Amino acid sequence: MNRVRSLLPAAPSLPGGVRGVETYTRVSLYGVALVELPLVLTAVSVLLHPETAGGSQQGLARTVLVLGVAHTLACLATLRVDLDRRPLTDRFRQAALVALGGTTLALVVLALAALPSGGQPFFQEDARSAVLITVGTFTVGTLAVVVPFRRLLWCVLAAGLLAGAGKVAAGAAQDALGIVLGALFFAFALAGTVRLSVWILDVVRALDAARDAEARLAVAEERLRISRDMHDVVGRALSAVAVKSELAAELARRGDERAVTEMLAVRVLAQDSLSETRELVARYRAPDLATELVGARSLLTSAGIATRVVGDAAVLPPHVQDTLAWAVREAVTNVVRHTEASTCLLEIADDGDGVLLRVVNDGVRPDPPGEDDAERTVHGSGLAGLRERLAGVHGTLSTRRDGPRFVLEARVPVQVDETTEVAP
Repeated sequence: MNRVRSLLPAAPSLPGGVRGVETYTRVSLYGVALVELPLVLTAVSVLLHPETAGGSQQGLARTVLVLGVAHTLACLATLRVDLDRRPLTDRFRQAALVALGGTTLALVVLALAALPSGGQPFFQEDARSAVLITVGTFTVGTLAVVVPFRRLLWCVLAAGLLAGAGKVAAGAAQDALGIVLGALFFAFALAGTVRLSVWILDVVRALDAARDAEARLAVAEERLRISRDMHDVVGRALSAVAVKSELAAELARRGDERAVTEMLAVRVLAQDSLSETRELVARYRAPDLATELVGARSLLTSAGIATRVVGDAAVLPPHVQDTLAWAVREAVTNVVRHTEASTCLLEIADDGDGVLLRVVNDGVRPDPPGEDDAERTVHGSGLAGLRERLAGVHGTLSTRRDGPRFVLEARVPVQVDETTEVAP
């Protein structure tokens, strides 16, 4: 069970765990992809401006707008399938890549063939450079999710050179270097941001998978230990019983009085085996505090209750762990069954007089009409049994209401009299 204990400090500290990190990453990347739309509108506004070369070009502006929106949607679809790690043979991924490639090619051809290229900075009067830099930057950023790093650098370089080619084609080669450097900067910055975000998400996914694998391994090791113990205890005894029973049967057929002695020995073996099996089962039934805390977190989280565990259970004496494990089990059961809590705190601390377990939840229900404290005590038979168990090790149990919160405190002394027997 040591591996199970190691799961306690490894629990995720972020709300929602890996799912929360994945949601945050997806929302962030989708939001970045949507930034393309305002940049496309910048190029559209240039085309609609009366002072643009050739005057207002509404038809061309409408075409750029439609293709820009289509390109943004293709980026969003591609980001989704790539974050889902869908295979290349997946139809939806193939369709997203075709849409991304088609809209990118259409915008590049349109920019080089029809869009004007002014002499001012590209986000003021240069519609061609605005479209080329925007399309190149967001296409490279979208592909950064899955494209290997070296190939991604080539894509960044291609985006920069393509933007520069637009200036050269417009006869403004003297401005090409600035455009190339600007395109390289934007493409590299976006690709690096996307790449880093995806890397963090992959790390969190790997950690979550490792934690699940560790938990499964702990379960497998525990099952192996149980089977080994059962084989050592029950298998050895049953083998001895079989041999002695066969010997007793043979002696009985011969009329040998030693058959009675052998059968008495079989009875002793059976009784000893029964006692050993009961001791073995009792050890398995004994709760483990660290395991109970892990299970409590899982149960409360599955019930939609945000859970926080404070304290280290591994450093406590065995008798303290056993007793507080029962307290955790009873307290968490009550939280799930009898409250409407949204948060729960399980805290283990040394208060000087012993080890204190404090369970606080914010889901206190209003008292039914006419019910007093005595009636609530009668209904809490589980807490009554827990109070008796704690009394067996000179511990105490107290409960109280603190506004909308219900507080349960179980205290167990570290030093126990030698005559004290922990309740099973």
